[in-house]
Amino acid sequence: MGKKLLLPTDFSKHSWNAIQYTRKLYENENCNFYILNAYSEESHGLDSLKRLDPDDAFNNIVANRSQKELGEIMMRLMSENENSLHKFHVLSRSELFLDAVKTIVDELQIDLIIMGAKGMTKEREGKYGKNALAVIENIRKCPVLLVPAETMFDHPKEIVLATNFNSEYNISGLKHLAEIAKISNARIQVLSLEDNDSLTAKQKENKMLLRKYIKDVDHSYNVLHNVKMADALSCFVEIRHSNMISYIDKKPSFWEKLGFGKPTLCKLGYYKNVPVLALHG
Repeated sequence: MGKKLLLPTDFSKHSWNAIQYTRKLYENENCNFYILNAYSEESHGLDSLKRLDPDDAFNNIVANRSQKELGEIMMRLMSENENSLHKFHVLSRSELFLDAVKTIVDELQIDLIIMGAKGMTKEREGKYGKNALAVIENIRKCPVLLVPAETMFDHPKEIVLATNFNSEYNISGLKHLAEIAKISNARIQVLSLEDNDSLTAKQKENKMLLRKYIKDVDHSYNVLHNVKMADALSCFVEIRHSNMISYIDKKPSFWEKLGFGKPTLCKLGYYKNVPVLALHG
């Protein structure tokens, strides 16, 4: 059957770049690519509490556009792709974006979501898009890979995993991290801010679990002191030219869901040309 990869698209250059990046990353793997476009009133700035009537003329226009542009993506992929290991499927859904992603992940048992770090809307400079953050926060069943539009594809040679070992690891996420490292022949650099002798019993247990799932991958542990993780990560990426970042996105607290506090990814900083793999804790 092969790996099942979900690629949401709003037909922007960001989402197209994510599709191209994924094709090349998994060029030697048997994969099914599900390219999803979800359209609803929310995406057009109208009343998000009211769903579109299937018979409404406006809905028909948007539906036709969705199907037309998905068809153009499929034709473009077919003309460029000669990889017999890859199969492409397009999905057009009249749903709110997040609802559509949740439905597809459950229905198709998606292994990994890959999407642009931003969408078509004019997000503020130096910020991840709201849809990207919403998917990471709300879709907890599989990892999410964000691909910035300025990312130039090259198989990652070094993946930095930022962790304090506090969050319990999702086994599926660790397997995907190890798999990406293996297919790219990449080294995993585990970056933390605490020495091993200062870790709690729970942190040491989580570190042992991590070691178990990346034992077959070239990896090393790095500790930086007296800095914030965002600063440590930025210096590490800049100096070593690491070309993928991964981190553990812990489940949002009640207050964080209400908007008090930044998402974990925002605390780590924005990288305009480095893909970020969010694993769920």
